[in-house]
Amino acid sequence: MKTLFYYLGYLLIISAFFRIVPIVTALIYDEPVMSFFLAAFLSLALGGVLLWTSRPKEDDREKGLTLSHGLMLAAVSFIVLPLISALSFLSSFDYSYIDAVFESISGFTTTGLTLYDSLEYIPKSLLMWRAMTQWIGGIGIVMVFLFIFSRLHAHDYMHISEAETSAQSTMALYKSQGFTEKMEGGLKKSVTNVMLIYIGYSVIGIILLLIVGLPVYDAIAMTFTSLSTGGFSVNDVFYSNGWQLAILSLLMLIGSISFLTHNKLLQRQWKKFFFAFEKNVFFVFLILIILVTLTVTTDIRLVLFQLISAFTTTGYSISKIAMLPQLFIMMIMAGMMMGGSIASTAGGIKVFRIYYLLRAIPWSIKKLASPPHSVIPLKIHGAQTDEAKLVNIGVFVFLYFLILFAGTVIFMIFGHSFLNASFQIVSALGTVGLQTMELASLNPFLKFVLIIAMLFGRLEIFPVLILIRKIFK
Repeated sequence: MKTLFYYLGYLLIISAFFRIVPIVTALIYDEPVMSFFLAAFLSLALGGVLLWTSRPKEDDREKGLTLSHGLMLAAVSFIVLPLISALSFLSSFDYSYIDAVFESISGFTTTGLTLYDSLEYIPKSLLMWRAMTQWIGGIGIVMVFLFIFSRLHAHDYMHISEAETSAQSTMALYKSQGFTEKMEGGLKKSVTNVMLIYIGYSVIGIILLLIVGLPVYDAIAMTFTSLSTGGFSVNDVFYSNGWQLAILSLLMLIGSISFLTHNKLLQRQWKKFFFAFEKNVFFVFLILIILVTLTVTTDIRLVLFQLISAFTTTGYSISKIAMLPQLFIMMIMAGMMMGGSIASTAGGIKVFRIYYLLRAIPWSIKKLASPPHSVIPLKIHGAQTDEAKLVNIGVFVFLYFLILFAGTVIFMIFGHSFLNASFQIVSALGTVGLQTMELASLNPFLKFVLIIAMLFGRLEIFPVLILIRKIFK
């Protein structure tokens, strides 16, 4: 565990420097900065203590960081960093820490559920930080750490064995963020490419939103929350300009596509990009849901934007969800559960898992209908797949719906209708952020239930369970 806390120390120190953005924003708009300085100081102090007290011994350094430790670090970072960040939200919630934690975790997990009734009186610096938590959480806190750590050339002068151990640790952290394969050029190049792609799209998004008329502040904040598929807004009334909605939709779609696929585009591997399997399955599902929804409404702009927002798990809304036709709401919920691609900023079950299970249905039937000792290979997209992978996906989906069922039952016990209860849990678990009811007056225990659902959803369940197992083992 010392190695885990050692890396957490680095994460905390790096996170402190991100407060520069809201501090500069506060100085521009003449707003208080003390809460940001306090959170930054606490991150630096706690990070320094962890680095000092948790430095791994020689034996531990040789072992490196395993995948399970990487997953636990991801889980711990998505808990500890929001707990510290909540200090900045305290004053806006009359010093209710549970509300501040809710808003902070909703940001870092890119969910976008909010307890604010109105944003009119919230400091612009706090709204900018709120948007930035989604930008950081979208690419993954650990991925940001890996990028900065690799840029510092921390391992350049290590002994060969130490460098190998470091590479093992880096790979564990890389996989903990949902990246199952490396890009061309090695692991360090992979981490660098992912971050450069993310930063590059962010710059392009800001420029495009400026071109279609958004103020500089709005363009920056909305790029942060759309590309990260987070969904926080900086205004009470959402934008209605068609071009602005189109750019936001484009950024949402970009964020929901795997960064491994984006890398093919940037390397001018046009054929590999356009025929990328998971991306194309994602768009097929999206188009099918759009076509089904158009049977109950003719408002094409509403259908396109609302379903892209749901399917990418962003959570922007240009209408009151509860007032939409029932089939429309059902398609929104279907999109929220499916989600985007593996190794993207989107949440949900993920399109690849859904497709994988659908393809496994005829395979299972064929296997049951064949003689006992027959070998029936499971092929996905022309490649034979290990049955163990199918088991893992099946367990994940089962746990997903188990958490969804439990959360819905808890909400219904507290008097909420099945529609509201299931919708809010689906929204939290899918890290979407769409709401059918006001959450500010929600029972504190139900807020805690949504916090747990958001963490399970963003971390994709297993890291949280591994952490719980480690704590109680």
